[in-house]
Order: sequence, then C-alpha cells, then structure tokens
Amino acid sequence: MTFIHTIAGEYITQSVLHAFIALMLVEVSFYAWDIDDHLSKFRYRILTLGLPIIMFPAFQMISPDRGSWYFRLTTALFDSQRWLDLKVIGIFPLAVLFLGMLTAFSLLFVMQEIFPIFKGRRASQGADAYPETHAYDARMQAVLEDICLPLQMERPLFQVINEIFPVLFTQGFRKHTIIISDHLLMTLDDAQLRAALTHEIVHMMRSSSLKTPLIYLLRMLMFYNPVSLVEFRRIVHDEEFICDAITVSLTGQPDALISALSAFYYYPEPGQPDAQEGSLTQMKERVESHSHNLVLDERIEKLQQELNTGRPAFRFTPFLLTAGTIVAAGYLVV
Repeated sequence: MTFIHTIAGEYITQSVLHAFIALMLVEVSFYAWDIDDHLSKFRYRILTLGLPIIMFPAFQMISPDRGSWYFRLTTALFDSQRWLDLKVIGIFPLAVLFLGMLTAFSLLFVMQEIFPIFKGRRASQGADAYPETHAYDARMQAVLEDICLPLQMERPLFQVINEIFPVLFTQGFRKHTIIISDHLLMTLDDAQLRAALTHEIVHMMRSSSLKTPLIYLLRMLMFYNPVSLVEFRRIVHDEEFICDAITVSLTGQPDALISALSAFYYYPEPGQPDAQEGSLTQMKERVESHSHNLVLDERIEKLQQELNTGRPAFRFTPFLLTAGTIVAAGYLVV
C-alpha cells in the first residue's frame, strides 16, 4: 500500500513497533532490576507512552539516511515495510490487516476514552443534587476540612448526587470537584468516608501538576497504538496503588480504606431491561464488572500485604539504562 511508504505511514508503523519494543524491555527491566513498587513502575511505563512519539522524528533528524534501502538491508534489525508488503494468501498485502487493526484500536479509543468523558459529564450534570443545607453537606464539609487542614490546602468543592450505586470520583484538573452518591454516604462510616475522601484528595495533590494532563495527552497522541491502550490502563492502575499507599500514610487506618474499597464491588443483575440475556451489551457489562472487581481485589490484597512498609528509593541508573536500550533498539527497527 502506498500510504505505508509515506512519512506519515512510516511514523505510524514505527511508533507501534517502538512501543512494542519499549513494552518488552520495560517488563524485562522489572524482573532484571527487581522492581516491584508501583511508583517506579508508573515512571517506567511512561517510557512506553512517550518515547515512541518522539523516536521516529528524532532519528530522522539525526540520521536522514536511516530510511534508505541501504540502511534497511545492511544495518536494520527489522524492516517493517518488507513484511507489510508481503501478501496474505497471495491476495492483499499484510499492510491491510495492520491498518485494519490500528483502525479497530482507534475506534476502541473513542469508545473507551472519549465517550465516557462526555457521558460522565452529562450524568453528573443531569443527576439530582442535594441542596447545600442538607445533612449530607454538613458531614462532607466536616470530613473534608478534617483532611485538608493538616495538609494546608483549601477544601475542594463537592456535590452529593441521588444515585443508588456507590459513586465517588473527582472532576477537573485545576479546580477539582468531588462527586459522591448519597448511597455511598449512607454506606460508609466516618472512618471509611475519611479514607475514601483522602484517596480523592491525594489524586488532586498528584494531578495538580502537569503530570496527569501530560499522560492523557500522550495517550491521545497514540490513540491508534494497541500498546498505548494497555500501558495507559496499567499506569492508571499504578496511580491507584500509589494513592492508596499515600492515603494509608496520611490516615494511619488501612483497614478503613480496605472497607471503603469493598463498597465499590459491582455485580450486574441478570435480566436488565436494556439488555437481553446473552446479548452483547450484557456480556460487555459482565466483562467490565469482572475487570473492575479484579482491580479492587488487587488493591485490597496490596493493602493487606504491605501496610506501612515505606517507599523504596527510585533508582535512576536502571531507569536510564532501560530508556537508552529502548532508544538503541528502536533505531535499528525501521
């Protein structure tokens, strides 16, 4: 296909290959350097999001002849164009399947990352909110002030919504608002509510810099890349583990956070009116609920195993060696 041989086609192809290389080398580094803490994993996995974006243009500026046939034949370890030009069962080139896969992951990105943002925004705006004079408001104010005062930070805005499911999330990057359901407020006791809200406050503290917007930007730039989809999800999970650990260090009550997390388990009811038994919608909901519960299981297990064990120092030498190896290997893959 002609597109694969254009600059844009080469960029897309090589960015995907470089992301796979980064993924493999990062996973190997976890075992080679005995890296187990989620803060370090969080930083390593950012390499798989960021480096594939910049490697191709950087290589082209440093070595313009890198894309020549001579380099591909004599120096490169892998020539993607030769493989993508191969025809499947002698009918159409492999590039058709490759671009079809990237198109599918692009659509998946829209469904998983773009639609939920607008859907969640509409849901929070359309939900019935309680007036500020409600008893829920006094409880939220008291707990949030108790959390924020020692941290010398301003109490964030919050909104209590009428919802039968446990809901707790934070909106905004700079000006944050906590959205919480009345169901969750009725379910959690004071210690559990304090742990849950402290977790949200920690998210605010960590996302107040450019870190969180930058990660989302990297994911959006690599919207077609299957590796970016996987690693972005892993980074989000690492962020949850990190915030759990910081929450426990602030509250000193790991059991309260574990109990609060247990309130978020979700099991879809069979025979819902909007989904027939065995339908694609119901299957999707079951898979998502199972995945959601597995993450909760892992978070709770982590809290039970590593209570106040301290944060290991980040080792820059293995990190730089891993980044350098990714760049060197990527240079030889065209």
